[in-house]
Amino acid sequence: MTDIQKENKNNGDVDIRPQKLQWTPELVRKFWDGLTYTRLLELGFSRQAGRSLIIAIDHFLSRDSGILDFGAGDGDLIKFLCDRGYSATAYEQSGERNHSLNNLLNSHDNFLGIINENSDETFDVVIMAEVIEHILDSDLNNTLSRISSLITPGGVLVVTTPNNEDLELGMVYCPENNLLFHRWQHVRSFTSATLVELLSKYGVEEIVTHELELNDALYLQGDPVWGNHEIDEIPGFLNAIKQNKSVKLGSQQNLLFIGRKIK
Repeated sequence: MTDIQKENKNNGDVDIRPQKLQWTPELVRKFWDGLTYTRLLELGFSRQAGRSLIIAIDHFLSRDSGILDFGAGDGDLIKFLCDRGYSATAYEQSGERNHSLNNLLNSHDNFLGIINENSDETFDVVIMAEVIEHILDSDLNNTLSRISSLITPGGVLVVTTPNNEDLELGMVYCPENNLLFHRWQHVRSFTSATLVELLSKYGVEEIVTHELELNDALYLQGDPVWGNHEIDEIPGFLNAIKQNKSVKLGSQQNLLFIGRKIK
């Protein structure tokens, strides 16, 4: 019970003002484990935009790259990577989502498995797709330090996150408990400047940051694998992305940060 609720109770008043849910590590795990049993994950970022993301970053990838998807969820992004011919490894904290991920990918030739939190492996490319906005304040420093330790010196970190999201507009209300919480458990919002500043503290130097609409209708048309196999020229925006020129595209809903770990 909050201080406001206690005061109103003592005064005999009924407090109807919603209170914000205070996320804890236990609640975060419960939230994501629970979503595994719903269809809501069909709306997840990697399911909807994973191919567009890979097309936007594949000039940093090679068949010989060690690639880690940190916060891999149910494995949608890894499956797209593996289907495209890249070998990839996963890390996922949610136990239920780990099971889903393994069931989806354990027979895929390019899937290299799931690492645990104590792994000392390093990777040429680490991808955090829509992860950083979920990390609790109490975990942020340890998580970003851990991610930095997973990147080979000189290796690449790829981060996507909503662009300057208004967290209040993403809230949902639970009438049973009179609580407000973000529908996707987001706890922080970034601009390109604040994201670059934060990641620089963990030894990752910006190469480029884009403000993009990651929409398959825009990206697949210029892709020889998933799109037009006979295309002679890729779209201008995609050519600029592949030259690491900062691009603003469409709704600019997502930040795409690409940085290099300082040796």
